[in-house]
Amino acid sequence: MIGAGGLGATLLPSLAAAGIGSITIVDGDRVEQSNLGRQNIFRERDIGRQKALVAKEFLHDLNPHISVTAVERAFNAGDAGLVAAADIVCEGSDSLANKFLVNDLALRANRPAFIAALGKDQGHAMFIHQSDSACYRCVFDEIDASVLPTCAGEGILSTFPAVVSASVAHALVSHLLTPLDAGTLWVFEKNHCRNIQIKKRKGCDRHP
Repeated sequence: MIGAGGLGATLLPSLAAAGIGSITIVDGDRVEQSNLGRQNIFRERDIGRQKALVAKEFLHDLNPHISVTAVERAFNAGDAGLVAAADIVCEGSDSLANKFLVNDLALRANRPAFIAALGKDQGHAMFIHQSDSACYRCVFDEIDASVLPTCAGEGILSTFPAVVSASVAHALVSHLLTPLDAGTLWVFEKNHCRNIQIKKRKGCDRHP
């Protein structure tokens, strides 16, 4: 799990409670007061502590029978080994560059990945896997990250991250039982969700 913030804070407990036996959390941020309204694995006493470490402790309390590893730093290109060692990768950071990096590393290692994002009134999640199907770059590669709305800049309804991340958790567990079609995009707009099958974009510069 890359990111233990708005998306990871709901996704992680769902996976731990479902019995996912080994979870690695990568996040370099610390808990802030503003996080507490929508990231309910954190408490006032956790302010200033590393999110990855607090999340690890929370998951151990929730399910002491699983293994949880905290990587207390930002995800980077040197983490190709972490991606290759994982059965499934989840990305829920607030960085478009991170999402592209996870996309590329997951495809290179032939690992399934769920990449999710949030805005004020819109969220999405995409499932990528095989190199012959659509990837995250097929949809978002031409977007200028500097013009994207952010939760920090525009605010967000505190319950909305849970809607998106719970859907990702459901899709992930479903995939473990019956593999999903790669290239599936879930789009969340206020009070409804759409499921879209994306076609591979001609000329996508993904890394094989």
